[in-house]
Amino acid sequence: MEKGGGKGFSLPSKEPKSSLKSSSTKGKDDSNNGRKIHFESEGNLSKGGKGGKIANGGKSPMTKEPPPLELKIESELPQNAKPLMDCEAAQILQGIQDQMVLLSQDPTIKLPVSFDKGLQYAKNGAHYTNPQSVRRVLEALRKYGVSDGEISLIANVFPETADEAFALVPSLKSKASTLREPLKDILGELAKFKQPA
Repeated sequence: MEKGGGKGFSLPSKEPKSSLKSSSTKGKDDSNNGRKIHFESEGNLSKGGKGGKIANGGKSPMTKEPPPLELKIESELPQNAKPLMDCEAAQILQGIQDQMVLLSQDPTIKLPVSFDKGLQYAKNGAHYTNPQSVRRVLEALRKYGVSDGEISLIANVFPETADEAFALVPSLKSKASTLREPLKDILGELAKFKQPA
């Protein structure tokens, strides 16, 4: 019979192979054999679990403040790629769909099954009626160090205030001191292009 008394159940040995460590304890123990098991793991588990909380509700002493979030989308894209706003993507995909009759005559052109889902997603996320005007208004943010990805996110999440923009696009927080006033003006301009509900 295996150690522990049940079928298929065994306790870790004193020299574990994985990330389990066992040690004798003089105080509280977690089982009848007087051993305490510690888990070592990468990520949050070694820092008190999900969100860095421990059983008593307090913060683990090992938990540090997370570093500010950075937008890394652009670093993962090919060099000649440009992030699009949902309204731009919807306009492009709608143009392709409008040409489907012509495209279907060419047997070498095959649209993926996900095309319709992508078009519907872009249409649902599009907040603006005139993508070119929206892009022109948002381009003014470039002189404040706002990237193409951040510009697209601002358009896609459609924040109503600068504070909401900083909350929804955390990478903008580092530019908040210089960006707050211009962003207020730009968000006011964007509201003029919003699609009616």
